[in-house]
Amino acid sequence: MMKPDLKKAFITNILIVLLVTAGVVWMMTTPALYDLTATKLGALKFFTVDSNILAGVASLLMAISQYRVLKGKKERVEPWLYTFKLVAAVGVAITMLVTVFYLGFVVSTGYFSMFRGSNFLFHLIIPVACIVDFIFFEKTDCIAFKCNFFSFVPLVLYGIYYAAAALTHMENGVIQKGYDWYRFLQFGVKSMIIVYPFFMAFTFLVSFVLWKLNRKKA
Repeated sequence: MMKPDLKKAFITNILIVLLVTAGVVWMMTTPALYDLTATKLGALKFFTVDSNILAGVASLLMAISQYRVLKGKKERVEPWLYTFKLVAAVGVAITMLVTVFYLGFVVSTGYFSMFRGSNFLFHLIIPVACIVDFIFFEKTDCIAFKCNFFSFVPLVLYGIYYAAAALTHMENGVIQKGYDWYRFLQFGVKSMIIVYPFFMAFTFLVSFVLWKLNRKKA
């Protein structure tokens, strides 16, 4: 990577860290005025918040490594950090796409409520920043095709949590209100047979596209 691009990547990563920090503080300290918002630690039940925090952590670690390279303290950024950035970019990209094409249409507070307050950062600004950063500034040829499979990790972990929350709060086969917050299982727990494979395939598709675009001009 050329140093001018490294500087751009460093600046973008610092910006992402600041945006994520602002978004988390904003959501946790502001009354939950819209669907899919919560205060304090309750906000951590949302994949939106978790994926954005992951993006913030990935950007922070990348920025630290890039700073050391720019200062001549080491020769290059660790290869695993690029994979971490890919995983993080995939997470927030899924957050944005699911919001735009699904959640905005099912929430009771209206489509554009998904882009108000802290959700403006979480559902749009941070995902776009992460995607642009990964594709254009984090140019590398060290991410092998098999690294795409690491993008499944956040999805699988969150899927286990989501399923556990739903299955442990059922009455007469019906999930209690508030425990299927994304309405993925509104047609019953059997929906998992369709929902989970769909998200696995969708995640891989998003990861592959970002990976391919990153390598195109590496």
